[in-house]
Amino acid sequence: MPNKSKDSVIKSDTHCCYFPVNDAAIATGFYLTGAGVERIAPRQNYPLANHPEMYQFTWNAGRILPEYQLVYLVAGEGEFQSREIGRVRIASGTLMVLMPDIWHRYRPDPRTGWTAYWISFNGQLPHFWQQASILSPMSALFRGLHDQLPGRKLEDIVHQSIASPGNPGAASLSALAFLADLLAASRSDARQPAAGAATREPVWTSDPMLRAALELIWNHSHRDLSVQVIARQMGVSTRTLERHFRKTLGKTVQQELTACRLARAELMLRNTQLPIKRIAYAAGFSSSTHLSVVFQRHLRQSPGALRLSVKAAG
Repeated sequence: MPNKSKDSVIKSDTHCCYFPVNDAAIATGFYLTGAGVERIAPRQNYPLANHPEMYQFTWNAGRILPEYQLVYLVAGEGEFQSREIGRVRIASGTLMVLMPDIWHRYRPDPRTGWTAYWISFNGQLPHFWQQASILSPMSALFRGLHDQLPGRKLEDIVHQSIASPGNPGAASLSALAFLADLLAASRSDARQPAAGAATREPVWTSDPMLRAALELIWNHSHRDLSVQVIARQMGVSTRTLERHFRKTLGKTVQQELTACRLARAELMLRNTQLPIKRIAYAAGFSSSTHLSVVFQRHLRQSPGALRLSVKAAG
Protein backbone atom coordinates (compact mmCIF):
# COMPACT_ATOMS: atom_id res chain seq x y z
CA MET A 1 0.00 0.00 0.00
CA PRO A 2 1.39 3.44 -0.89
CA ASN A 3 2.27 5.75 1.93
CA LYS A 4 -0.50 8.33 1.79
CA SER A 5 1.37 10.57 4.22
CA LYS A 6 3.61 11.54 1.29
CA ASP A 7 0.75 12.81 -0.87
CA SER A 8 1.63 16.33 -1.99
CA VAL A 9 -1.94 17.45 -2.68
CA ILE A 10 -4.96 16.79 -0.49
CA LYS A 11 -8.29 16.97 -2.29
CA SER A 12 -11.51 17.67 -0.43
CA ASP A 13 -13.53 14.47 -0.01
CA THR A 14 -15.31 12.88 2.94
CA HIS A 15 -17.38 9.82 3.61
CA CYS A 16 -18.85 8.56 6.85
CA CYS A 17 -21.43 6.10 8.13
CA TYR A 18 -23.09 5.56 11.50
CA PHE A 19 -24.34 2.12 12.52
CA PRO A 20 -27.52 0.95 14.24
CA VAL A 21 -26.60 -0.45 17.65
CA ASN A 22 -28.51 -3.59 18.63
CA ASP A 23 -28.71 -5.71 21.78
CA ALA A 24 -26.46 -8.39 20.33
CA ALA A 25 -23.71 -5.86 19.62
CA ILE A 26 -23.95 -4.35 23.11
CA ALA A 27 -23.70 -7.83 24.65
CA THR A 28 -20.30 -8.38 23.04
CA GLY A 29 -18.80 -5.58 25.15
CA PHE A 30 -17.26 -3.80 22.16
CA TYR A 31 -18.99 -2.41 19.09
CA LEU A 32 -18.45 0.21 16.42
CA THR A 33 -20.90 3.10 16.20
CA GLY A 34 -19.40 4.83 13.16
CA ALA A 35 -16.48 5.13 10.78
CA GLY A 36 -15.28 7.50 8.11
CA VAL A 37 -12.57 9.30 6.21
CA GLU A 38 -12.21 13.05 5.72
CA ARG A 39 -9.93 14.76 3.25
CA ILE A 40 -9.73 18.45 4.06
CA ALA A 41 -8.20 20.62 1.35
CA PRO A 42 -5.90 23.53 2.28
CA ARG A 43 -7.87 26.55 3.54
CA GLN A 44 -11.12 24.57 3.59
CA ASN A 45 -13.52 25.43 6.43
CA TYR A 46 -13.37 23.01 9.35
CA PRO A 47 -15.05 21.19 11.07
CA LEU A 48 -17.44 19.87 8.44
CA ALA A 49 -21.16 19.88 9.12
CA ASN A 50 -22.03 16.42 7.82
CA HIS A 51 -22.21 14.49 11.11
CA PRO A 52 -25.00 13.88 13.65
CA GLU A 53 -25.29 16.70 16.16
CA MET A 54 -23.75 14.74 19.05
CA TYR A 55 -20.47 14.55 17.10
CA GLN A 56 -20.33 18.15 15.88
CA PHE A 57 -18.09 20.81 17.40
CA THR A 58 -16.45 24.16 16.78
CA TRP A 59 -12.84 25.07 17.48
CA ASN A 60 -13.85 27.73 20.00
CA ALA A 61 -16.14 25.47 22.02
CA GLY A 62 -14.36 22.15 21.56
CA ARG A 63 -16.23 18.91 22.08
CA ILE A 64 -17.10 16.26 24.66
CA LEU A 65 -17.95 12.83 23.25
CA PRO A 66 -20.29 10.28 24.86
CA GLU A 67 -18.20 7.39 23.48
CA TYR A 68 -14.71 6.54 22.26
CA GLN A 69 -13.11 7.56 18.99
CA LEU A 70 -9.84 6.94 17.17
CA VAL A 71 -8.75 9.55 14.62
CA TYR A 72 -5.71 8.63 12.54
CA LEU A 73 -3.95 11.37 10.58
CA VAL A 74 -2.71 9.97 7.26
CA ALA A 75 -1.53 13.17 5.58
CA GLY A 76 -1.14 16.84 6.44
CA GLU A 77 -0.62 18.62 9.74
CA GLY A 78 -2.72 20.29 12.40
CA GLU A 79 -3.14 20.79 16.13
CA PHE A 80 -4.79 18.99 19.02
CA GLN A 81 -5.75 20.23 22.47
CA SER A 82 -7.15 18.73 25.64
CA ARG A 83 -6.96 19.85 29.26
CA GLU A 84 -4.80 16.85 30.12
CA ILE A 85 -2.22 17.25 27.33
CA GLY A 86 -2.46 20.92 26.43
CA ARG A 87 -2.19 22.33 22.91
CA VAL A 88 0.25 20.50 20.62
CA ARG A 89 1.12 20.20 16.94
CA ILE A 90 0.30 16.94 15.19
CA ALA A 91 1.43 15.52 11.84
CA SER A 92 0.82 12.51 9.62
CA GLY A 93 1.22 9.23 11.46
CA THR A 94 -0.51 10.58 14.60
CA LEU A 95 -3.35 8.65 16.21
CA MET A 96 -5.75 10.55 18.49
CA VAL A 97 -7.49 8.43 21.14
CA LEU A 98 -10.57 10.30 22.35
CA MET A 99 -12.54 9.25 25.42
CA PRO A 100 -16.01 9.95 26.86
CA ASP A 101 -16.55 13.10 28.91
CA ILE A 102 -13.06 14.44 28.09
CA TRP A 103 -12.97 17.90 26.52
CA HIS A 104 -10.86 18.18 23.37
CA ARG A 105 -10.55 19.89 20.02
CA TYR A 106 -8.48 19.45 16.87
CA ARG A 107 -8.16 20.96 13.41
CA PRO A 108 -5.99 20.78 10.29
CA ASP A 109 -3.36 23.36 9.45
CA PRO A 110 -4.97 25.60 6.78
CA ARG A 111 -1.72 25.50 4.81
CA THR A 112 -1.76 21.71 4.40
CA GLY A 113 -5.26 20.43 5.13
CA TRP A 114 -5.27 16.76 6.12
CA THR A 115 -6.54 13.28 5.45
CA ALA A 116 -7.87 11.49 8.53
CA TYR A 117 -9.49 8.10 9.10
CA TRP A 118 -11.66 7.59 12.17
CA ILE A 119 -13.78 5.04 13.99
CA SER A 120 -16.08 5.55 16.97
CA PHE A 121 -16.88 2.74 19.39
CA ASN A 122 -18.26 1.89 22.80
CA GLY A 123 -18.95 -0.99 25.16
CA GLN A 124 -18.01 -2.46 28.52
CA LEU A 125 -14.50 -3.41 27.41
CA PRO A 126 -13.22 0.10 26.61
CA HIS A 127 -14.85 1.43 29.78
CA PHE A 128 -13.03 -1.26 31.76
CA TRP A 129 -9.75 -0.33 30.05
CA GLN A 130 -10.27 3.30 30.99
CA GLN A 131 -11.07 2.45 34.62
CA ALA A 132 -7.90 0.36 34.75
CA SER A 133 -5.92 3.28 33.22
CA ILE A 134 -5.04 1.17 30.18
CA LEU A 135 -6.81 3.90 28.25
CA SER A 136 -6.00 7.31 29.67
CA PRO A 137 -6.63 10.92 28.60
CA MET A 138 -2.98 11.55 29.48
CA SER A 139 -2.04 9.18 26.64
CA ALA A 140 -4.36 10.50 23.95
CA LEU A 141 -1.75 10.80 21.19
CA PHE A 142 0.40 8.15 19.53
CA ARG A 143 2.91 9.26 16.92
CA GLY A 144 5.01 7.66 14.20
CA LEU A 145 2.47 5.06 13.05
CA HIS A 146 2.30 5.90 9.33
CA ASP A 147 4.98 3.42 8.28
CA GLN A 148 3.76 0.66 10.56
CA LEU A 149 1.02 -1.96 10.51
CA PRO A 150 -1.26 -0.26 13.12
CA GLY A 151 -1.77 2.81 10.95
CA ARG A 152 -2.53 0.82 7.82
CA LYS A 153 -4.84 -1.51 9.75
CA LEU A 154 -7.07 1.36 10.86
CA GLU A 155 -7.42 2.49 7.24
CA ASP A 156 -8.50 -1.05 6.33
CA ILE A 157 -11.14 -1.06 9.09
CA VAL A 158 -12.61 2.22 7.86
CA HIS A 159 -12.73 0.98 4.26
CA GLN A 160 -14.31 -2.27 5.45
CA SER A 161 -16.97 -0.36 7.39
CA ILE A 162 -17.83 2.00 4.54
CA ALA A 163 -17.96 -0.82 2.00
CA SER A 164 -20.35 -2.88 4.15
CA PRO A 165 -22.28 -0.54 6.48
CA GLY A 166 -24.96 -3.15 7.05
CA ASN A 167 -22.52 -5.56 8.68
CA PRO A 168 -20.56 -3.63 11.31
CA GLY A 169 -19.96 -6.79 13.34
CA ALA A 170 -17.01 -7.89 11.21
CA ALA A 171 -15.45 -4.42 11.33
CA SER A 172 -16.02 -4.31 15.12
CA LEU A 173 -13.97 -7.47 15.55
CA SER A 174 -11.20 -6.02 13.40
CA ALA A 175 -11.30 -2.79 15.42
CA LEU A 176 -11.14 -4.68 18.71
CA ALA A 177 -8.07 -6.63 17.53
CA PHE A 178 -6.46 -3.41 16.29
CA LEU A 179 -7.03 -1.59 19.58
CA ALA A 180 -5.76 -4.54 21.62
CA ASP A 181 -2.57 -4.64 19.54
CA LEU A 182 -2.12 -0.89 19.88
CA LEU A 183 -2.52 -0.95 23.66
CA ALA A 184 -0.21 -3.93 24.01
CA ALA A 185 2.43 -2.19 21.90
CA SER A 186 2.09 1.04 23.87
CA ARG A 187 2.86 -0.79 27.10
CA SER A 188 5.89 -2.69 25.83
CA ASP A 189 7.34 -0.50 23.07
CA ALA A 190 9.96 2.18 23.39
CA ARG A 191 7.52 4.58 21.66
CA GLN A 192 5.90 6.88 24.19
CA PRO A 193 2.56 8.62 23.81
CA ALA A 194 2.73 12.37 23.51
CA ALA A 195 2.66 14.85 26.56
CA GLY A 196 -30.97 1.83 23.27
CA ALA A 197 -31.96 -0.43 21.41
CA ALA A 198 -32.62 -0.25 17.70
CA THR A 199 -32.76 -2.90 15.00
CA ARG A 200 -32.12 -6.37 16.38
CA GLU A 201 -31.23 -8.25 13.20
CA PRO A 202 -28.87 -7.29 10.34
CA VAL A 203 -31.46 -7.34 7.58
CA TRP A 204 -29.71 -4.86 5.30
CA THR A 205 -28.62 -7.16 2.48
CA SER A 206 -32.08 -8.69 2.06
CA ASP A 207 -33.89 -5.36 1.66
CA PRO A 208 -32.08 -2.46 -0.06
CA MET A 209 -34.91 -0.02 0.72
CA LEU A 210 -34.74 -0.86 4.40
CA ARG A 211 -30.97 -0.53 4.39
CA ALA A 212 -31.16 2.94 2.83
CA ALA A 213 -33.83 4.03 5.32
CA LEU A 214 -31.83 2.80 8.31
CA GLU A 215 -28.71 4.57 7.05
CA LEU A 216 -30.72 7.78 6.75
CA ILE A 217 -32.11 7.42 10.28
CA TRP A 218 -28.79 6.62 11.95
CA ASN A 219 -26.88 9.32 10.08
CA HIS A 220 -29.45 12.14 10.29
CA SER A 221 -31.69 11.48 13.31
CA HIS A 222 -30.53 14.77 14.88
CA ARG A 223 -32.22 16.70 12.07
CA ASP A 224 -35.89 17.43 11.40
CA LEU A 225 -36.50 13.89 10.18
CA SER A 226 -39.96 12.38 9.87
CA VAL A 227 -41.56 9.32 8.30
CA GLN A 228 -42.72 11.46 5.39
CA VAL A 229 -39.23 12.89 4.82
CA ILE A 230 -37.65 9.42 4.91
CA ALA A 231 -40.20 8.03 2.45
CA ARG A 232 -39.64 10.96 0.10
CA GLN A 233 -35.88 10.38 0.23
CA MET A 234 -36.48 6.71 -0.65
CA GLY A 235 -38.79 7.67 -3.51
CA VAL A 236 -41.67 5.57 -2.13
CA SER A 237 -44.94 6.16 -0.33
CA THR A 238 -45.08 6.14 3.47
CA ARG A 239 -47.40 3.13 3.23
CA THR A 240 -44.81 1.15 1.25
CA LEU A 241 -42.01 2.11 3.61
CA GLU A 242 -44.06 1.19 6.69
CA ARG A 243 -44.89 -2.18 5.15
CA HIS A 244 -41.20 -2.96 4.70
CA PHE A 245 -40.40 -2.01 8.30
CA ARG A 246 -43.28 -3.99 9.79
CA LYS A 247 -42.63 -7.07 7.67
CA THR A 248 -38.89 -7.26 8.34
CA LEU A 249 -38.36 -5.53 11.69
CA GLY A 250 -41.76 -5.84 13.30
CA LYS A 251 -41.82 -2.12 14.08
CA THR A 252 -42.79 1.19 12.50
CA VAL A 253 -40.45 3.74 10.96
CA GLN A 254 -41.22 6.15 13.80
CA GLN A 255 -40.37 3.50 16.39
CA GLU A 256 -36.94 3.00 14.81
CA LEU A 257 -36.35 6.76 14.64
CA THR A 258 -37.35 7.17 18.28
CA ALA A 259 -35.15 4.21 19.30
CA CYS A 260 -32.16 5.83 17.58
CA ARG A 261 -32.72 9.17 19.30
CA LEU A 262 -33.37 7.53 22.65
CA ALA A 263 -30.20 5.42 22.43
CA ARG A 264 -28.06 8.47 21.69
CA ALA A 265 -29.64 10.56 24.45
CA GLU A 266 -29.08 7.75 26.95
CA LEU A 267 -25.46 7.41 25.81
CA MET A 268 -24.80 11.12 26.39
CA LEU A 269 -26.56 11.11 29.77
CA ARG A 270 -24.46 8.18 30.97
CA ASN A 271 -21.10 9.32 29.65
CA THR A 272 -21.07 13.13 29.64
CA GLN A 273 -22.02 16.03 31.89
CA LEU A 274 -23.68 17.99 29.08
CA PRO A 275 -26.88 19.82 30.09
CA ILE A 276 -30.03 17.81 29.48
CA LYS A 277 -31.41 20.50 27.15
CA ARG A 278 -28.26 20.29 25.02
CA ILE A 279 -28.51 16.49 24.96
CA ALA A 280 -32.14 16.64 23.84
CA TYR A 281 -31.32 18.79 20.80
CA ALA A 282 -28.17 16.80 19.95
CA ALA A 283 -30.11 13.53 19.97
CA GLY A 284 -32.86 14.93 17.74
CA PHE A 285 -35.64 15.76 20.21
CA SER A 286 -37.52 19.03 19.78
CA SER A 287 -37.06 20.01 23.44
CA SER A 288 -36.00 18.71 26.84
CA THR A 289 -39.70 18.25 27.63
CA HIS A 290 -40.09 15.99 24.60
CA LEU A 291 -37.03 14.03 25.73
CA SER A 292 -38.53 13.59 29.22
CA VAL A 293 -41.85 12.37 27.82
CA VAL A 294 -40.10 9.75 25.65
CA PHE A 295 -37.89 8.67 28.57
CA GLN A 296 -40.88 8.18 30.86
CA ARG A 297 -42.72 6.22 28.18
CA HIS A 298 -39.86 3.89 27.25
CA LEU A 299 -37.55 3.76 30.30
CA ARG A 300 -40.01 4.60 33.09
CA GLN A 301 -37.76 7.32 34.47
CA SER A 302 -36.71 10.89 33.74
CA PRO A 303 -33.40 11.83 32.10
CA GLY A 304 -32.30 13.41 35.39
CA ALA A 305 -33.13 10.23 37.32
CA LEU A 306 -31.07 8.15 34.91
CA ARG A 307 -28.09 10.46 35.33
CA LEU A 308 -28.39 10.30 39.12
CA SER A 309 -28.56 6.51 39.07
CA VAL A 310 -25.37 6.37 36.99
CA LYS A 311 -23.60 8.65 39.49
CA ALA A 312 -24.83 6.56 42.42
CA ALA A 313 -23.51 3.41 40.79
CA GLY A 314 -20.07 5.04 40.64
